[in-house]
Amino acid sequence: MRIMEPPGTIEVLEMAIDAIHARGFEMDPYNETPYFTFSYYNCPIVLSDSSGVREWPAGVSLVHAPDDRRLVRAESADLLNTWFHFDGPGVAACLSEYEIPINTVIDLGDLPFLRPILEEVRQERVQQPLHWQDAVSDLIRRLFREFGALKSDLDNSLTPSQRTQERTLRDIRMRVHADLAHEWTVAEMASQGNWHPTWFATVYTRQFGVSPMNDLLNVRLRHAEALLVHLPMTVGHIASTCGFASVEHFNRLFRKRMGCTPSQIRKQGKR
Repeated sequence: MRIMEPPGTIEVLEMAIDAIHARGFEMDPYNETPYFTFSYYNCPIVLSDSSGVREWPAGVSLVHAPDDRRLVRAESADLLNTWFHFDGPGVAACLSEYEIPINTVIDLGDLPFLRPILEEVRQERVQQPLHWQDAVSDLIRRLFREFGALKSDLDNSLTPSQRTQERTLRDIRMRVHADLAHEWTVAEMASQGNWHPTWFATVYTRQFGVSPMNDLLNVRLRHAEALLVHLPMTVGHIASTCGFASVEHFNRLFRKRMGCTPSQIRKQGKR
């Protein structure tokens, strides 16, 4: 009977969940970086990968290997992303097993498993219970297993025409989410792709699992939450920046959707 060797360790060196920087932020380190990095962007973002430099819509991910160029530029909107640096003898085998491309932007949209898994990683790193390093390794393998499965499902489920439609929808979504202060309507969104508003709303909801206006509202609220926690802006300024007609309207919707007031979120973020 063959005895399987345990997989190598994967160490998380540093991480951030929903980190935010103002529009115009740019990072382009050319110094040697002796670790891997996984990044997920909740915003339109200019990135470098093996194909060059271009702007991508919200919802893209990228795994950089040591010494890859790591250009990041928030050109169209504030930067909102989740990332972690990782390394260890188990990394190469993990990325290979789950067919995770290196230095290649991957456009999968929302990753519902990302935040819960990284919250567990954060808890393990802070509390450091017995065998916590093994737990972190297992969690990162689980993250890439989920990521690889989602990528495989999407790769195998779309026809060429569906891929073109998906790309158009993501481009429209990028333009809308890059200008949260604008008073968007479904008709104006649809006009970006020369589509009828009813058809646009139907395919958009099918693609993203949420209607265009509800998706926009969710993004506005998530962005407002990040601004409340990370930047010293007034609630009124945040409300207008994120496209709400008034502070009262913003407060009402925020409390209804988030379960607490903007002031409470700001206090929790400063603990």
